[in-house]
Amino acid sequence: MKVKRIDLDDEEMPERIHVELSHDEAAYVAVLLGTQNSIAAEETMSGGAVLNDAVYSGLAYSVFNRFYDDGVDGAVARLQARD
Repeated sequence: MKVKRIDLDDEEMPERIHVELSHDEAAYVAVLLGTQNSIAAEETMSGGAVLNDAVYSGLAYSVFNRFYDDGVDGAVARLQARD
């Protein structure tokens, strides 16, 4: 993962962090978040369920479902086939 840009708010604190993920890194994040239920996400951080869903949905629907018939599972199968 590479941090590409950090946008600051009016108090000069990070507001948005733009990152570049490799295919494998994005697949890992999607799998990790896809296995976490909303209770566990909330226990991790207040508001975690909403954040978990937003990040997972972004990766699953905008990336992996576009390129793999099996979505995230298809991406993981590609990784495991290389090993």
